[in-house]
Amino acid sequence: KEQTSCKSCGIGQESNENRTGCDECGEGKYQSNAEGGACQNCPEGQFTPGPTASRCSLCPPGTYQNTEGQPSCEKCEVGHYQDQTGQKECQQCRYNYYTDKIGQNLCKRCEKHTYSDLGQSSCQPCPKGSKEEVEQAMNDENHPDSVKEKCLMDIGGECASTTIDNQYGSFEIPRLVEGENIEIDCQYDDDPVYVATFTCQRNVNQDMFVDESYHCFKTENTDNISALANNTSMTDKEKSDQLVDLTSNTARNGLGDVEAVSEVLDSMLVDDEELTQDTTENILNSVSNLVQSDLKVADDEVETASDISDNIVTQVVDVAQNTETKNTIITSPNVAVIDVKKEAGDSPNPDGVMSFSLPPQDTKDLNDCKVSSTSDENTILLIETKNKDQNEKMDMTVVLVTDATLMPDTSISVVPLDTKDDKSTVQNILGDLQTELYSNNKAEVEKQYVNSFITEVQVQSPPDDFKLNLYMKPNIDIGDTSTSLNTTSDGKRVQMVYTCAKYDPKTAKWKKDCTTIYNQAKPSDGVLCLCTHNTSFAVLMSAYEIDRGYAEAQSYLTYVLLGLSTVGLLLTLIFLLPAKALRSTRSAKINICFTIALLLASFMFLLQDAFISPDDTGVIKLQSTGCAVYAMLQHYLWLVVFCWMVVEGFLMYLSLVQVFGSHISKYMLKFNLAAWGIPIPFPFIGYFVFTKSYTVGSFTFTEHGYLADTMCFLKPESIPFYALFLAPIVLVIVVNIVFFVMVAKVIKNSKSTGNISDQEQILRQLKAAVGVMVLLGTGWFFGIFMSFPAPGFQLGMQYLFILLNSSQGIFVFLFYIVLNDQVKTHWLVKVGLQEEKRTTTSSSAAAGKSAATKVTAVSTSANQADNIYENAAVANEDHTYASAEYATAGDKAGKHEFPAKSDNNANI
Repeated sequence: KEQTSCKSCGIGQESNENRTGCDECGEGKYQSNAEGGACQNCPEGQFTPGPTASRCSLCPPGTYQNTEGQPSCEKCEVGHYQDQTGQKECQQCRYNYYTDKIGQNLCKRCEKHTYSDLGQSSCQPCPKGSKEEVEQAMNDENHPDSVKEKCLMDIGGECASTTIDNQYGSFEIPRLVEGENIEIDCQYDDDPVYVATFTCQRNVNQDMFVDESYHCFKTENTDNISALANNTSMTDKEKSDQLVDLTSNTARNGLGDVEAVSEVLDSMLVDDEELTQDTTENILNSVSNLVQSDLKVADDEVETASDISDNIVTQVVDVAQNTETKNTIITSPNVAVIDVKKEAGDSPNPDGVMSFSLPPQDTKDLNDCKVSSTSDENTILLIETKNKDQNEKMDMTVVLVTDATLMPDTSISVVPLDTKDDKSTVQNILGDLQTELYSNNKAEVEKQYVNSFITEVQVQSPPDDFKLNLYMKPNIDIGDTSTSLNTTSDGKRVQMVYTCAKYDPKTAKWKKDCTTIYNQAKPSDGVLCLCTHNTSFAVLMSAYEIDRGYAEAQSYLTYVLLGLSTVGLLLTLIFLLPAKALRSTRSAKINICFTIALLLASFMFLLQDAFISPDDTGVIKLQSTGCAVYAMLQHYLWLVVFCWMVVEGFLMYLSLVQVFGSHISKYMLKFNLAAWGIPIPFPFIGYFVFTKSYTVGSFTFTEHGYLADTMCFLKPESIPFYALFLAPIVLVIVVNIVFFVMVAKVIKNSKSTGNISDQEQILRQLKAAVGVMVLLGTGWFFGIFMSFPAPGFQLGMQYLFILLNSSQGIFVFLFYIVLNDQVKTHWLVKVGLQEEKRTTTSSSAAAGKSAATKVTAVSTSANQADNIYENAAVANEDHTYASAEYATAGDKAGKHEFPAKSDNNANI
């Protein structure tokens, strides 16, 4: 068939020898003209890994290529590095720097007291001795000044001379002493206000280093990029091609380049014309190059940098909205965009859910990012849009960015995407955060890490009750609490936590935002961010201190005292329960109930370490159903203990203060129902009201507002802790303090009826007062002051709280058994070490009936008349302190009353 014209071979192809067809450009070749042409060899410093390439790729940092037409790049040898892209050769590591692996983009500085010559793969030890001796030894070996200064610097007080070469110029730094600084003009800025400052400082490890601060703006390429914005003869495609080339050297991009790129994008978006997919891809690649760069922004220039960078982010959103491609993701290594139109067909979020996924691999290249309406194990981001509580698909633009370069914040560090995801990385980050924590002496560090892809979401015309829920996968897995939780040498626990945050360009700060939900026992499952607005989102990783100021010595003291208390409580029951005469008194019955409750609560607290571990390696897993049951039991038992403390206080009040006119029928039944029944609802309310489940797409997480993160108990500083645990405790403390004051007054006013000295009487009164204070639990009052910020006062309150409350069981044993004459006499008689002394007491019958005589089996002390609880108001009444007899005819018939109606039974 006759042809009137020739067909053009496509991009990445060339005509065969006979001009009868097209052949693919081979590896190491490219062809970028859609109108046809011959395949060209890639120049030095570039490569193409496969056929049909439209352009060559630049050799990445750490590699080079010195031959044309190659399919790959060569890695730099040890002792060499390359921090730029598209290079023909690698550079030698300078003095005192080295690389021990191939393919490195930076050289590592020699450790303290070591040095290296040019192009070395390891460092050599410095001579030992004083400064004078080291300097003489280095001179004898004819080492260059920079090497000699390094060894002298490591001894302390000086920073060695060096050359620093970066995007803002080449800076020759002379030898500096500690605290000395030097200002050097920025190489590419004409205005003398732009300077770089270098200061000799000492770090937290007492090593000397040169602190760099750049108040620079322009780089070698800034003016060339700006010229593109003013070039009216070039098409958008041509501008975007040039933009990729000018920003391709990621080690040489600076803040001025960001502003210049923004100017170019403004010129391309001025007419709101549709952008082709090729042009959009070029723009994304250019911005991706900026994202990959270290802009070296000075701390006091962050807000200026934020204004410039915010323009770029806004423009990328505009580029996505102006591209001709809808409902399809457009990618680059560090930036990906998608403009979703619900009416355009093939919507990736038909049910209001859109998932972004990457294949499992070490590097996170967004060129491999895929979008769908379903999630899987490779999902890195899931976006769910809701109208009220119903999913609804909406028009939106999503920008995904790998790094926070364009969202500068002085408190933010970035986890590099090529960082190995292992325990050593986590420990290094945790160590870094711990150093920051203790150097600032704060409970929470200001320094944070961005540990997710940054997501810019713009929903067009959101409804009034709009909800935006995000699932975000952390870049680095911080592991479970075995790695994310660390105990320091002084006993303090520091934990890494995740927080959903948004970027505020006006203040140049990442701020906590949205509701953050994740499983602290397994953070790698991901994080839910529940939001109600559009913005730039990310997951921040920071550290905070658990049990602030609570030293390891205090933990040991708590367990030792509580263990002894548990033994004391067991012995108390062993001595009381077998002795019917002792346990049948009204006071003993209540004391036994209180002892049992305190024993169970203490035992549960001590037992938890056998089953529960803060690193979640115990039999009972943190925040599991078993953990919830254990926490609820502990919560319940401690509230029971406090209820019995109130009963103890009420008992003392009736016995020593009110005395007459009190009457409670079936008192033990009522007290038991109150003490064991009132606390029942509290744990159930705490767990079931404050434990909530949230689902975003196919991801479901539980927010444990009741359970603590590292133990099976109430979460500290939570609403359940304050309302359902602390508030009842405070109420009990207040009530018992009132009882204590009234009882203490009676004790103070008591008078001895025996022949004892005033000193002995004071000691007895003091013993009684301390005993009453401990039994009423008023020592818990000091726990309220443990959170006061004054370190000395706080520490004192902690030790006082531990001593009084962890030893409560010890005091129960002392006052109920050891210092109780009746108990001692009873058991001495039982074991034959003392003769039994029998006494008879009489009880009046009511309304003129004949008196009945009852002999008790309770042995009494010879000096019982010296009872320090004696109430002067009833000193002349015929009453007994520990009688088990019935006080009235009604009691005799089995209707026990407390206290007895008879006015002559004044106390217990």
